[in-house]
Amino acid sequence: MIVHIAPYEASYKAIEERLKEMGKSNEVKSVIQKAINETAKETKERLYKETRSDYTIKASNFKKSDVKKASATKSRLEATIRVTGRMLGVKAYKTRKNGKRKGAQAKVLTSSAIKELTLESGGKTYKAFNAKMRSGHEGIFRRIPGRRNKKGKEKIGEIMSIAKAQAAGKTYERHEMYAELQKEVGYQLLKHMNAVIGG
Repeated sequence: MIVHIAPYEASYKAIEERLKEMGKSNEVKSVIQKAINETAKETKERLYKETRSDYTIKASNFKKSDVKKASATKSRLEATIRVTGRMLGVKAYKTRKNGKRKGAQAKVLTSSAIKELTLESGGKTYKAFNAKMRSGHEGIFRRIPGRRNKKGKEKIGEIMSIAKAQAAGKTYERHEMYAELQKEVGYQLLKHMNAVIGG
């Protein structure tokens, strides 16, 4: 998931013209760079906070450092916010272990209820269960109907969920952050332009 942060061309031109009128043409790129970087900083913090608020993803699986920011420079007047990462097992979110009667349960979105993880196949119900692999990896698994290992037992597979990059992308869209981002860029442009003119 990548977010590009740059002002609209019309905003850029307006700032350029105003500073030119004031005899401050040499400050145009500096003003725009500062405005973009202030907006990028705010966006990075908000994206992390909102994603953690929307999803039950554990802090150990989604850290602030997973949201990376590349700042704008005078030669590249654009900042980027990037969230990457592999698909996460459902264990990375809020879960409950399986019991004698119920399979393991999970809740990915904070707004949803915790649900038992089951699969119906061939008239049989497959319940999810917690397990620790030989490698030390812990997760929530289930039997895979119709697939057998060398010993003739049904194979097991880990239940996967949404990757943190996808979660952040959905949060960005859900909260319409692009529109707010553009408002913030506009505000920052005026703030830094006025600081130059006033200085």
